[in-house]
Amino acid sequence: MDFKDEIDFISEKAKQLTDTGIRKADEVIGISKLKLRCIQLDALIKAKYTELGRTMYGMVKNDSSDADRIAQAVMDIDHLYKKMAQCNARIELMKKIVTCPVCGTKNRFSNTYCTACMHKLVSTDEEPEDYSFNPDDAENR
Repeated sequence: MDFKDEIDFISEKAKQLTDTGIRKADEVIGISKLKLRCIQLDALIKAKYTELGRTMYGMVKNDSSDADRIAQAVMDIDHLYKKMAQCNARIELMKKIVTCPVCGTKNRFSNTYCTACMHKLVSTDEEPEDYSFNPDDAENR
């Protein structure tokens, strides 16, 4: 190996290291954005619970019934919980974590069986490639 070959080898390794660093940084940013979205969804859920509580308080105080409004608030809360579960599932996928459906233990994506209960985990050969955060997917407030 002459000097030029050594320089080429070193520059190739530096390029690989840089590419790996950029890819990992993108993953961390994506996970952080999803965690922020989960925090926002949690705040919306709390606001909906507050709204539901005020509705119930008003019903009891005025001795009235507003079942449609209560049903809508419950549906909104359920919808937000579904969005929260989707957000958490995407975070787990990005971290390459699989949750055992039996005991709830977090396992590596590559595991075939749960480390706690030995239940066979659902195997997917492909990992999703779209980890991007799209604020337009968020529920309109």
